[in-house]
Amino acid sequence: MIIPWAKPLVNRKDIKYLNKAVSSQWIAMGEYVQSFEKRLKKFLKVNFLGVTSSGSAAINLAYLVLGLKPGDELVVPGFGFLAAANIAETLGLRVVFADVDPNTFCVNADTIKKALSKKTKLIIVTHTYGNMCDMNKIVSLAKRRKIYLMEDAAQALGSKYKGKQAGTIGDIGVFSFTSTKTLTTGEGGAICVKKKSLYDKLVLFRSYGYIKERYYCVVPGHNLRMSNLLAAIGFSQMGRLNSILTKRRKIYSVYKKILKGDKFSLQKFDNTSAVPWTLSIKLNKNFTQKSRNLLISKLKKKGIESRNGYYCPNELSIFKKKYKLPNSSDLSKRVICLPIFEELKVKEINYICKKLREIII
Repeated sequence: MIIPWAKPLVNRKDIKYLNKAVSSQWIAMGEYVQSFEKRLKKFLKVNFLGVTSSGSAAINLAYLVLGLKPGDELVVPGFGFLAAANIAETLGLRVVFADVDPNTFCVNADTIKKALSKKTKLIIVTHTYGNMCDMNKIVSLAKRRKIYLMEDAAQALGSKYKGKQAGTIGDIGVFSFTSTKTLTTGEGGAICVKKKSLYDKLVLFRSYGYIKERYYCVVPGHNLRMSNLLAAIGFSQMGRLNSILTKRRKIYSVYKKILKGDKFSLQKFDNTSAVPWTLSIKLNKNFTQKSRNLLISKLKKKGIESRNGYYCPNELSIFKKKYKLPNSSDLSKRVICLPIFEELKVKEINYICKKLREIII
């Protein structure tokens, strides 16, 4: 039996609400969409939010509501899930990468500043693995330069920076509810915005581009909506979200007590009340990408699923220009992610840590 890296939990209550949505015979955008949005808004303490068909759809929607055009420039972290950069490439936007801090795995005001130019229209920060960027300095930088700021909080639902929820600090925040996320609807996402003018555009672009008169398109919109079925699961899971967040924090605290040694270090959380999405560690300088991958293979043979860190954009052919990203490049070779999920038991954590120590010694 293998301990999976992630294991979504859809319980009886979730299935009950899903069946209600099916029985309503309205399985597209129905009442549970509005109910889910209402619960999310209350949790995040925001006024303007819409759920979407995926986290990537939320990012695409963000670019549309901001009116970004081919050739417009945006800054994206050099280490982290690359959804924002990938979507930007498909839209003809110019992606510029900023390096990250080697300990937090996140961008900061200094690394972003080096990547800015007069053409920058948007700064994107990614709260990688549930950690959060040092937002006060980044917000100040964005305001001084009059640049929009977006938070990719796909992995950080419930994490807080100085009391503020991830995804609610910048001009726009995006979330993901795919199968491995803290709250899961299978697929799905959400986007929240500060201004009503942006929210009005969000509603337009999310649903074909018409709002008052059916089929009369005001903008060239898409169908980026969440189905009523997925929203029913999300609505149900919101009822136990605080319990899910508490369990993840407890799991992380158990890991932190056990995992000590000079062969690796844990991701550092600064000024953040984090809800870890995964247990990410950085192996020491003696490890290469090859030996890190071998470690992952050995753990799998012991019944433990783990994952490598993200690839640095310089290693991917889809990004033509190469950037000075020494920290991002280093992390891509030496990060390994261990399981965290709602039902992970203490005895399983002990087993994971024991086998990890045996293999790397």
